[in-house]
Amino acid sequence: MKIQKTRWLSAGLAIAAVAAFVPAVVMGQTTSRFEARLTGANEVPAVTTTATGTFAATLDEAAGTIAWTLTVPAITNATAAHIHAGAAGVNGGIVLNLFAAPTGSPASSINVSGTARAADISGTLAGNLPGFITALKAGTLYANVHTSANAGGEIRSQVVAAAAAPAPVAVPAAPAKTGNGGPSMSDSTGAFTVIGLIAVAVVALGGARILTSRKR
Repeated sequence: MKIQKTRWLSAGLAIAAVAAFVPAVVMGQTTSRFEARLTGANEVPAVTTTATGTFAATLDEAAGTIAWTLTVPAITNATAAHIHAGAAGVNGGIVLNLFAAPTGSPASSINVSGTARAADISGTLAGNLPGFITALKAGTLYANVHTSANAGGEIRSQVVAAAAAPAPVAVPAAPAKTGNGGPSMSDSTGAFTVIGLIAVAVVALGGARILTSRKR
């Protein structure tokens, strides 16, 4: 009976370790960044303008949110800005509102941010967050800023995945201390992976078998 208890205790500890850390690793993979650099040349048809802008977004699929920021340092009489559905070279309908100037007060610059959810998506993708995410990843959404002179859009750009940063070199670090003095792990160090955690479980189970065989 004692041997059996030892075997199950070791197995239970190994499984608990994997269960504790696997969610954190997997959750960390649900966030991705997108960007757009808006110019008049990207409009259909192209527009001659000195205005430019940037759009950046962070998609959190686990939370079902898209945190975004639109910046246009200088532009003449901006009236609105949206995300439209459409491939490069094609005009499409509005699917997400980004900015709207007060009636009769067009803006000379734009610096706005927000967090979009399914309820904020409109047009052909109204309420359809999975469809919006699919289009976002496929590069078939574009950011567009409208002005009084160019009601159809003065600057535009497809929203594409941001360039991936170089992968950091994994360097083992001392466990951080938690509030109760115990160690904690962070998936940001890259030191722990799902494969590594499964290996821990396998080793622990193997140890239990060795201990069992010795006690026989």
